[in-house]
Amino acid sequence: MIDILSKVAAVRADLTQNLIDRAEAIDAAILALLVRAHLLLLGPPGTAKSLLVREVTSRIEGASYFERLLTRFSTPEELFGPLSLSQLESDRYERVTAGTLVEAHIGFVDEVFKANSAILNSLLTIINERVFHQGSGPVHVPLLSLFGASNETPEDGSLAALYDRFLIRVLVSPVADDDSMRLLLRHTEYTPEAEISLDELQTAQHEVFHVPVTDAAVDALIAVKHELEQEGVAVSDRRWRQCTDLLKARAWLDGDDAGATEEHGVVLVNALWSEPDQIRVVERCVSKVCAPLNLEAVELEDAARDIYDQRPDPDDEHLTSRLEPLVKQLHDIRTRLETRIASVPESRSLRARQALKKVEGYHRDLSTLALRSLSKLHTAPGAA
Repeated sequence: MIDILSKVAAVRADLTQNLIDRAEAIDAAILALLVRAHLLLLGPPGTAKSLLVREVTSRIEGASYFERLLTRFSTPEELFGPLSLSQLESDRYERVTAGTLVEAHIGFVDEVFKANSAILNSLLTIINERVFHQGSGPVHVPLLSLFGASNETPEDGSLAALYDRFLIRVLVSPVADDDSMRLLLRHTEYTPEAEISLDELQTAQHEVFHVPVTDAAVDALIAVKHELEQEGVAVSDRRWRQCTDLLKARAWLDGDDAGATEEHGVVLVNALWSEPDQIRVVERCVSKVCAPLNLEAVELEDAARDIYDQRPDPDDEHLTSRLEPLVKQLHDIRTRLETRIASVPESRSLRARQALKKVEGYHRDLSTLALRSLSKLHTAPGAA
């Protein structure tokens, strides 16, 4: 029997190795495919949003792919195909859908919120019901997931329904720290080393569907809902219902035979915010209920950022003495995170490891600044 979970894990590892600093978006894409949900990638141009979708799709053997960049001048023909002239001669209004979104297993629409009213209704029907309306009647489409990309959330109220259909939303930021930048600058072309067939993916979806959701997981969802309400974050009933699918998928990926539990609730962070400025609030609420280590990691990361922001001006005459306590505090936070990470399974420490990476960056920057300051003191005229 083929171990499909191992194959999915190999695909994830291969993607993570070759797409620098994109682990969160990769996980989101895999989760979306496992539950037939839709994923929105939000971020500035040049952050590998389209590359990520193409690389994910290239590892699914047998999956048909459709991609289109929308502009405010885009027409329905670009997504759904041109009108059939032969059918028009028979007074039938039908499109030639070969090679379009209508026949794709995976679709990617860049600048998705440039969809105009002529496109919007058909697009919503496809992603909601997996149905496309032809002149001869509704046609069921094979779409598994639609991936959308945009530089920002929509401001036009007419796009609210489309925005809400993206169950998972992920911010994709430029590569930030120096180590990742070095990897990016040295990165070369590569050949994918892992893949999964379309049939295997559909089998995985079937297995995910039958993962049980424990009472503890349901109680955790309710507790998170109360926490969010206290913070003024509203989430629709439909979205809460879909969240159970994400819990199942996370449990399946973790290989937890007991089913979805409250610990798998960490997967919900990117399903519960509407605006990017809500992300930190949602992360704290979810972590408080489902993953105390994540909450501790978030708080330590925030504390480290506050310390880093207190760094003196590089020209400060007392730079070394003022940096010393800041470097020590960052070292203590780093040590605390390392100790906590070592005490839990790797699958439960992803967020803490992300926090540790940021703390290490802050610590390295201030340590380097302190060393340069000391070097200047020793080489200054009149130094002992």
